[in-house]
Amino acid sequence: MKRVISLLLICAMLLAFTSCGSSGSNHTNNTSSTVKTSDNAQSQQSGEPVANSGGKYNEAPQLAALVKEGKLPPVDERLPEEPAVVEVKEMGKYGGVYKGAAFGPKSGQADTESLRYQALLTIEADLQTFKPNIIKDYTVSDDFTTYTIYLRKGMKWSDGEPLTADDFLFWYEDVLLNKDLQTYITNQAEYQSGGEFLKMEKIDDYTVKMTFSQGNPSFEIVMARSNNGLVRQMFAPKHYLSKWHIKYNDKANDLAKEEGFENWFQCFQYHADNSQSAMDTEAPDITPWVLTKIDEQGNKYFDRNPYYYVVDQYGNQLPYIDQQVAVIVKDAEVRTMKLISGELHAAGENPLPVSDYTLYKENEQKGDYTVYLFGNTRGADCTFTFNINHKDPVLNQIFNEVKFREAMSLALNREEINNTLYYGKATVRQALPPDTTSFYEDWMGSYMTEYDPDKANALLDELGYVWNQDHTVRLMPNGKPFNIVLETIEEFVPVCEMAVEYWDKIGIKVTLKQQERTYYLERGKTGERDMQAWTMDGVQEFNLRSSAFGRLRPGNAFDDMEFQVEHKKWFNSNGAEGIEPPEEIKDLYNKCIKFSTLKPGSDEYMALGKEILTTVVKNLWFIGVTVSPRVIIISNRLGNTPTEGVFAYDYNFWKPYRGDTWYFKY
Repeated sequence: MKRVISLLLICAMLLAFTSCGSSGSNHTNNTSSTVKTSDNAQSQQSGEPVANSGGKYNEAPQLAALVKEGKLPPVDERLPEEPAVVEVKEMGKYGGVYKGAAFGPKSGQADTESLRYQALLTIEADLQTFKPNIIKDYTVSDDFTTYTIYLRKGMKWSDGEPLTADDFLFWYEDVLLNKDLQTYITNQAEYQSGGEFLKMEKIDDYTVKMTFSQGNPSFEIVMARSNNGLVRQMFAPKHYLSKWHIKYNDKANDLAKEEGFENWFQCFQYHADNSQSAMDTEAPDITPWVLTKIDEQGNKYFDRNPYYYVVDQYGNQLPYIDQQVAVIVKDAEVRTMKLISGELHAAGENPLPVSDYTLYKENEQKGDYTVYLFGNTRGADCTFTFNINHKDPVLNQIFNEVKFREAMSLALNREEINNTLYYGKATVRQALPPDTTSFYEDWMGSYMTEYDPDKANALLDELGYVWNQDHTVRLMPNGKPFNIVLETIEEFVPVCEMAVEYWDKIGIKVTLKQQERTYYLERGKTGERDMQAWTMDGVQEFNLRSSAFGRLRPGNAFDDMEFQVEHKKWFNSNGAEGIEPPEEIKDLYNKCIKFSTLKPGSDEYMALGKEILTTVVKNLWFIGVTVSPRVIIISNRLGNTPTEGVFAYDYNFWKPYRGDTWYFKY
């Protein structure tokens, strides 16, 4: 009810706003796997001409002015010898400021973030094949053990310094293999084969060879998925970061303390971070827009990178848009108001509730935007997990009982949740990879998803969790009443509120605690939670391959889904730290590692993939509810934007849709 009242108030407030323009197409699609641009696209866009430096390439007027003033070298000198070329449907106009919402300066899934993502390879429109992007070319050995990449000669960081093989070796030797910095590495499996890290060597300034101990047929996927972040980008600006690294500066710890950090590697991480949590406005990058300012409200400003290495087919240096701003909003209602008033230009990376779809559609003309329904590869919109490494021995025993997890799943009325929160547009299913996964079987999606409170109660009775005298709550083995704390963020609160009511009916009292996103993510690393609610992203088949079952692999859960912190420590330290997992979990871990070395589609690949997934499903370490289409909003002012497709974490959200080619039509 509070949610409904809030939305009504938003609509009332918006009556004060005036807007112009008309809405675009109302086309929707929730199944397509094809990326398309505007249907009315033309080969050239008339209007404001691009500036011409007099050389081979064109550039934005603001950069041409700096060249004229002698503050920048000519565009031909700033670009690599062979820039990356992107085919655009419409030649855009330079200029404009793009604004997207973020829920905090370090918030993930800001609607600016993945528009900047760059990787060694790009994911093509079919969402299956790749081509060179940051790199000029690459080769792969027949046995998939050796990958050789060829860099673009003359490519530069945003500060004008050359990007060479030394930046890759710096990342490999001084970041990936550094024991102190490995604290910040959550995706180590992507750079391993057979449990061993790759070996990287410099052939020359523009050639790097990477070798694995076993065949790694999925590494192309890793190169296409690599994006902003300390580890994921596979290279780092050695010329800038060396001063904070103990190997290159023996006073790095003193420098760190001067900047307010406990040690050098904390300080290094701060300066090296170019992800959504980046805060260093001086750090060089290779993205279309580079962080240059953070104001008092936490709004982050990303200015055009004058050394960006990409041009369109007409020779215009990209991006077309001058600046991005990550606008801080305090909650979803404020974001809704800003979208409907036209203050924001696109939304969807931080999910828009399907329940608000009608509200957004009704206000298309007012906000001068179009609402779309894109496909979604999530394993589940909301996933419940229990801490199976809990420090409380009683709760640890309970959470490790598969029958308890089965009871909690059977108690959920998913159809009612779907009809109430998603207007019946979602699909009821368990939390697991999508049904397009080659070794997926139909029974998996429906496993323990039926609403059966009687069976749930019978399972709890079997476990010995008796009711109290008043029959209001069940008692734990120590005689104390159940009171599990469920931690989550705003996005998942509506589902959690309904789930809490269902669990109360079977005698399991759950207390919901909503947290700010950044705090929630940090707290997840402590291992102190009882239970948590989060989404399940990143489980498309190529992610399962590239990260050895990544999110689903024991001991390698993402840092925002920590439910076995001590097991993870044990695996990552080869048994030196943490708690040794039971044999069945160690066995599953080793099978996941083996899976990453197998040729996709082979008999062994299919059999082992099915075995692993069957084990994960039947253990219900992850309890899912539904999967819904992705609601996307895009301003009608923008050109070269998609009208249909798949929008998911697996493809880095906006990344396949080339934000560097977007432009303002008016």
